[in-house]
Amino acid sequence: MALRMYVLVVCLGLISLMGSAQSRSAATYFEKGEEALKNKSYKTALAHFNECLRLNPYYYDAYYSRALTRESLGDKQGALNDYSIYLESKPEDKEALFSRAVGRYDYGQWAMAKEDFLKLLSMPQGGETNTVYFQTDQSADGETRAFTAHHDLTATALNYLGLIETKLKNYGQADFYFDSAIHLHPKDPDYYLNRGIAKLHAGDSAKAILDFEKALVLNPESSLVRHNLAVLNKSKSNKDETERLLTEAIEKNPKQPHSYAERGLVRKEAGNLKGALADYNEAIRLEPSDPDYWLNRGIIKEQSKDINGAMADYQQVITLKQDYEKGWLNHGNALVKLNRLPEAIEDYTVAITYFPEYGLAYYNRGLTYHRLGKKKEACLDLEQAKKFGINIEPKVTRTICK
Repeated sequence: MALRMYVLVVCLGLISLMGSAQSRSAATYFEKGEEALKNKSYKTALAHFNECLRLNPYYYDAYYSRALTRESLGDKQGALNDYSIYLESKPEDKEALFSRAVGRYDYGQWAMAKEDFLKLLSMPQGGETNTVYFQTDQSADGETRAFTAHHDLTATALNYLGLIETKLKNYGQADFYFDSAIHLHPKDPDYYLNRGIAKLHAGDSAKAILDFEKALVLNPESSLVRHNLAVLNKSKSNKDETERLLTEAIEKNPKQPHSYAERGLVRKEAGNLKGALADYNEAIRLEPSDPDYWLNRGIIKEQSKDINGAMADYQQVITLKQDYEKGWLNHGNALVKLNRLPEAIEDYTVAITYFPEYGLAYYNRGLTYHRLGKKKEACLDLEQAKKFGINIEPKVTRTICK
């Protein structure tokens, strides 16, 4: 019996020594990870933090550092998971909470981001921090500003809450948060810009213009302010002024694809198809994953009699967004112009499958059925098109449905 007790004590001692060694090894890997993170060797840092946590899953500081590393590597979801684990052990860490709040906003998790920002506002202000954030405002020009989670926390959180409420279409609440941010920092142009966007969405264009003009006074280099003023001018049918403002916006920031796209539409409406095509070429170069850019460029090519080029663009639309009914409709229209009628019927049918009340797709399919000599199917489609709001001339109905 005594021998067994002795062996048990020895085993316990070995386990204790092994645990101590693992803890020291975890700390070593954590220090290596911190050094690699400092040197911006993110993949190396990630490997060290992974090993640290494999050896000691309760090494919570490694979760925070790994979250920073994952953010730098573009792994937003992984970073959010690590922030959440870290905050379970240190729920009052404002830097981690702020980082998670911003990450949730960037990831489109509006409700959870709102919860984090509201908690930040309820926490005591002040204290020291070693972390400097370089934040690009989601509604601004890509201008990067440095701040700490303590120094600019309140106004920044209020601004984010305003952006969140704008996303949620709670424009009155968004206005309240932007007002509060402006009260704290009345010379920050982004807050006026964001409030103007909220007012614009709420349908108050007069007050939106006032906010945009104030933002432009505070930041004459703002391309996004000019872009929004141009959109407002477009709604007033002031095409020359709209194009001028969009051109200025592009000159101030040539890396914003939406300004090229907006100017491309203005030029298309003015009959400048060559200029419109050039603008959409640039918009797609800058943002090739936006299906609307490909759709609009396809329409411009179609109007320029480049049917094959239009077909290629419409194909890209439905590759990027398979259920985009407009992409299928336009692809079908191009097939009709190439006299590939059975294939066009298939495209219109897919468009209707994704959008069963798509009157224009019924109308175009009906006309195509008529060209194929399928009068019964054509007449049924015209009836559906009329049901879903398409105004059909009586002579068309008489010709097809006689």
